[in-house]
Formats: sequence, C-alpha cells, structure tokens
Amino acid sequence: MNRAHRTRATIGSGLAAAALAVGASLPAHAASVTGWRVVSSQHYGGATAYSGLMTVVAPGKKDAWTLGGSDLSGGTAGTPVAEAWNGTAWQTATLPSDLTSYIEAASAPSGHDVWAVSGLGEYVLHYDGTTWSVAKQWAPGGIPLQLTGVTAFSPTNVWVFGGPGGDPGLGTWHLHGTTWTQVTGPGGGITTASALSPRNIWAVGASSAPQRTIVHYNGTRWHKVATPTLSGLQFNGIVALSATNIWLSAMKGSKPELVHYNGQEWQPITVPWSLSVGHLASDGRGGVWVTGDKLANNGAYALHYSGAGAWSRHLLGAQALVSSFALIPGTTSVWAAGFLPEATSGGDATVWAHGAAG
Repeated sequence: MNRAHRTRATIGSGLAAAALAVGASLPAHAASVTGWRVVSSQHYGGATAYSGLMTVVAPGKKDAWTLGGSDLSGGTAGTPVAEAWNGTAWQTATLPSDLTSYIEAASAPSGHDVWAVSGLGEYVLHYDGTTWSVAKQWAPGGIPLQLTGVTAFSPTNVWVFGGPGGDPGLGTWHLHGTTWTQVTGPGGGITTASALSPRNIWAVGASSAPQRTIVHYNGTRWHKVATPTLSGLQFNGIVALSATNIWLSAMKGSKPELVHYNGQEWQPITVPWSLSVGHLASDGRGGVWVTGDKLANNGAYALHYSGAGAWSRHLLGAQALVSSFALIPGTTSVWAAGFLPEATSGGDATVWAHGAAG
C-alpha cells in the first residue's frame, strides 16, 4: 500500500478487515520472528478506535519519535498522537490541543529539531527540543487536502510535500528563513523525498495519482529523472544513502520491485513475494529494509534485501499494518511503526524493534 495513498477510506477498509480476523490471535503477533519484537503498544481514543502510527524517525541512539493518530479508520475525526523514546522507554508525548486527523510523516535533523505533517489536517508541527507547536496551518476549505511528506534540514530550511493521492494534495511548500513558498513545476507534486544534503534531494512525484515520476533537486531547481528503467513503475518509497546508493520501491502492475541507483544507472531488482512494497530504510550494513503489505489478509512484513543480494521476509503481524522504518544512527538496529489489532478494541499504535533497539 502506497503510504501517500493511505487516506481515511483505504486505511479504514484495511483496519476493518483486520478486526474481523483478530479473535484470540494477539499473542501470536507479539511472538515476532527473526529478531523483530513488539516493544510498545499504546491505545488512544475511544474503546473501539483504530489508533496507529504512521511514521518513525530516529535522530539519535537514545532519541526517536513515532507519530500517528487516535483513529486511522476515519470513523471519527481523530487526533494526532506521538510517542518519544528517551533511551529507556517509549512515552506518550503532548501535542498541541484542538488538532484533528493523524500525522502522516516526520523528519528530524536533530533531537532538538523535529518536524511532522498531518495527513488531512492541513498543518505542520515542529518540536524545538522542549515543546511541540503548530508551525504552519492552512485555512480549511471544503475537501481536506493531504500532506504526504516532510524533509527538514534546520528550523529555517524545511520542505513539506502534499502530492495528490486518494485525496487532493496541498502541493510542495518550502520554508526558507521565515517564509513559506509554494513550489510549482516538476517539484510541485512530490509525495515523499530523501535528501543527501540541502542541495541534493531525491523525491517521488507526480502531477496526479499514481506517482510515476522521480524528481531531483540540485540546490536551484527540481527536474524530472528520465530513464527507460523507471518507465511504467508506480513509486511508493525512496531512500538516498549516498550519491551512488539510492533505492526506490515500486509496483509494476501487481508485481513489487526495488530499483537501485549506483551513481550511473538504475537497476531493477525483483521482489520474490506478492506484496505491496512501501517505505524504505537502510539496514546499516549495505542493505535495506522495506515495508511489505499483503492486503488480501492484511499481513505486515519487514522485507530485507542484504548487501550481498539475499532476500528475507519477517512477519510482524498477520493482521497488522506497518508504515515506516528508521535505522538507529551508528547501529544496525531498526525501529518500525504501525498498527496492531487488539481483541478488545479496534487496535493499538505499535512500535517494533529489530536488533538491540528497545
């Protein structure tokens, strides 16, 4: 499932199907395989709310954030939620009051500078090391306009993306200094991005859904990346690790695919399972983790492609949804964020860990 397309309707249908199958299976979820385990499970909202997490960022070994919402199903307006890792435990954080919707994406240049965007609430949040505040809010109109990504470099250099998906997008906005400016042209429809520096940003974009374009920012302008290898793909995720190590997750029709850029050419890599691939993160040792959803039975997987070219698949929950991974800096440990159905409620906002994390 494309993260940029996870609107209230698509999230709600997936969570409803998960609830039908949960029964007494919750203990099996906690018994994760091959190093993955649940380290935090928190319920928000009403007793039957589908609370969940959509993004995780880790600016340091003892500093991480997961953010999402109290009800991802769309059954209620919901409110944004956040949990913070202090090196010992995950704890619920306080966000500004009177906000609705859920957090879709976050970016953390440091532990004292964290940014987040609301999926359908039309606002940007900023954490200054002490307090979360609303940094930008658009005037509400008729149909909610979605925000899908954020890439921040400092408190005065932030890119916010609202690519079109299941809902109309707010477009691309750039905070430079104290001024927010809307971006037009090839960079105007970006859904998600990954940056090597403020002058070297790679992104998934489109003028309309689905996302079939890769664009690059060179410090001056955005331009479309044109190559036959990328033709016919619908892009879901991107992570730029170096100038010679960039990864894309994509779907070619119903078939999942990774694409790797080595600095000279894009090379397709077949995914050996029938899953929808999404968010990507480095594994800290030359390979990548990618989220995998099997929508027919709502199976959530952590897929691993090693630096040696070997695939492995790790089930995080038979009815779960996994939204995001984050490599813990200086380690090979990884956080994952998502949703886990619960037998006596809609579901819980859940954090998984792999390796020494948690």
